[in-house]
Amino acid sequence: MPSWLSDIVFPIIRWLHIVLTTLIVGGTLFFELVLPAAIDDLKREQQLYVFARARWVFRWVVWLGAVGLLLSGVAGAYRMWPAYQSVAFVFITRWAVAHMAVGALALVIALLLTVGRRPPEDPVRWMRLNLVILLVAIFLGSATRHLQIVLREQEQRELGGRVPEGVPTVVDVPTGPATTGPAGTRPSEP
Repeated sequence: MPSWLSDIVFPIIRWLHIVLTTLIVGGTLFFELVLPAAIDDLKREQQLYVFARARWVFRWVVWLGAVGLLLSGVAGAYRMWPAYQSVAFVFITRWAVAHMAVGALALVIALLLTVGRRPPEDPVRWMRLNLVILLVAIFLGSATRHLQIVLREQEQRELGGRVPEGVPTVVDVPTGPATTGPAGTRPSEP
């Protein structure tokens, strides 16, 4: 893939990953905090009806979000795979794998909460648990990204590229298996 195209595609994929995560976390918060307070004054039958209708709509958000997160996550992992193969990135790879595993667990729970005609027993407890798992997955993803940037800055310093303290650098991340060059950077194009 040409570098100009990857500079367009991969930020869009990252943005999509963040937006889909936000929709699932926001929906979970809605079901845990907003919906119970909003339907508290209704009769039990009406509460169940409103909850069932909201669950039906949220099901599509969860299923489409899960598919989108899986695809955008695979694309992001593909982009970073050459860097994860380097010896220096072994520590970061563990964080990335933890992010993927915890995120997958959260998606499985979210999908199970939306499968079937009836919600599972005590769905609010499951949603609270899933919210905590989602927040841990977000933390792991954020920490992984931070460690990638720190390691890349350290490599640039070691290679003689002067990076002033406190100034963020543009991180040149490999875009595929055919990438070669010092410290995993893309070779300059003619």
